[in-house]
Amino acid sequence: MPSRYVRRLAVALLAQVLASAADAQSLTGTVRDSLSRLPVPGVVVMLVDSAGGTITRGLSNGRGDYGLPLRADARRLKVLRIGFSPRDLALPPRTDPVTRLDIILRALPSMIQPVRVLANANCSTRRDRAAALGLWEQARAGLLATIVARESRPAKMHRIAFDKIMRAASDRIETMRVRADSSDSSTTSFVAAHPAKDLVRFGFATDSLASGTYFGPDADVLLDEFFVAGYCFQIATPERSRPTQVGLRFIPADHQRGRVDIDGALWIDTVARELREVEYRYVGVERGAEQYRPGGNISFHLMPNGVPAIDHWFIRVVSAQQDSVVGPSGSLKPRDYLYAEEIGGELAHAQWSDGLAWSAPLGTARIHAVLPDGRPAAGSIVALIATPYFGVADANGMITIGDLVPGPYEVRMIDPRIAGIGIGFPTPLKFVSSRDTTPVLNLKWLTTEQTLTQRCVANHQWKVGDSTFVFGRVLTSDGKPIDKAHVQFATRAGEFTAWSWSDVYYDTGTNGLFEFCGSLPLGTEILVRVRRGGMSVFEEVFTLASDLLVVKAQERPAP
Repeated sequence: MPSRYVRRLAVALLAQVLASAADAQSLTGTVRDSLSRLPVPGVVVMLVDSAGGTITRGLSNGRGDYGLPLRADARRLKVLRIGFSPRDLALPPRTDPVTRLDIILRALPSMIQPVRVLANANCSTRRDRAAALGLWEQARAGLLATIVARESRPAKMHRIAFDKIMRAASDRIETMRVRADSSDSSTTSFVAAHPAKDLVRFGFATDSLASGTYFGPDADVLLDEFFVAGYCFQIATPERSRPTQVGLRFIPADHQRGRVDIDGALWIDTVARELREVEYRYVGVERGAEQYRPGGNISFHLMPNGVPAIDHWFIRVVSAQQDSVVGPSGSLKPRDYLYAEEIGGELAHAQWSDGLAWSAPLGTARIHAVLPDGRPAAGSIVALIATPYFGVADANGMITIGDLVPGPYEVRMIDPRIAGIGIGFPTPLKFVSSRDTTPVLNLKWLTTEQTLTQRCVANHQWKVGDSTFVFGRVLTSDGKPIDKAHVQFATRAGEFTAWSWSDVYYDTGTNGLFEFCGSLPLGTEILVRVRRGGMSVFEEVFTLASDLLVVKAQERPAP
């Protein structure tokens, strides 16, 4: 092999080794407050190249420590933290695989530090403009920290979604539905459905009507240059409910008719030096919808390990439901009944790779279930209607249900024998859960047989001495309840005897349920026949093996 080729190969290999060594270098350090010398968590640290472009970025932890891979083209370190003066530092000489650079940050005497910037031609000149844009720089640091945390310190999150139907335009919750994540693999809480460019250009709703779809901003949208160019900033009017907070209001610079924009504020805690909340209202909605106060809210929480996260969010929209009123002539006229609806979520639990686990201060309910004779209803199951929450009573009849989103709940009883038809019995027990509270509630437990007796008495289907029950549900082939299905019953003592049709029949309601009460010996055969629209959809023979026969009358699928 020629010596020149060997030398070139050796030089190439040496360069590759040096490059690999350079790539293996890292930059570490601790960020401290200039006065207290205490560590500062949640600091954004960014390595930039000679042109100012970001190479990589990270976040200081709860001990103020940070660490970044140090590439050969890195030249400076930019440091940002809400409530502190930003810093731009030259990197020290790289003589070891690990380069250390400790950082001292100076806390700002006030969050409102006026800055000189070029004016936005679409925004009117205001006396507080310089101060507002100075506060915006602090808000930007807080928003950026949430994005960097999502990138560099993702958590395994368990979120709970809710849908609250309000009473008309009030804040009183009429009903609430709750849905938990199907898995705990989520790594983000709330994210916007569209980029800032589209939201600023086309608006934050598909139309201004109640039937439109509304969108909310996230940290990425608020930081985007299109949002900054499309909105004007000013100091928000102080609120008595926020004594330690200062607000930065944002309003559309060029609102156009027919487009839904947002008008809101970012609230910063001046004592904790943290971004607390973003609240906004939709502008440009129909005049009749304004009284329902459509808007939204995003709440931020700084975790003990220095990671800021969105822990609560919702969008309040105007929804419509078909209704009818009596017109002047006495006839019914259709109309849209409007009401406010809040759709959002809670971050219930989060766990990071450093071992930190965090749980939200949600509500807990303790329910004491007892039988009619006062004995504990051990092993009984209760569930909260329209939610995934449930619990099983211990030997003392106590049931504990946690992670409750604030709002009203109704309790129902679950009998494992009827769980297969997807039903539970409602109870009179209702309660309202609040954050960080644990009320103790009493529930008188009725057996399924006792509940069915009450239903049969109410429907005039019960006679003295009846002690056997048929309880079922008519369902479509895909499991949905069937309304207005006609259910008939026949019995016989054995295979070679004639069927005796009962004069009792049942027409199902929207839940598809039916029941039959009687006094039949065990071993009796029962024929259940279901017709819908004159057509037979289910017919099957069952043998009574206990005092309760549960029937899942599922419609045959179409051929």
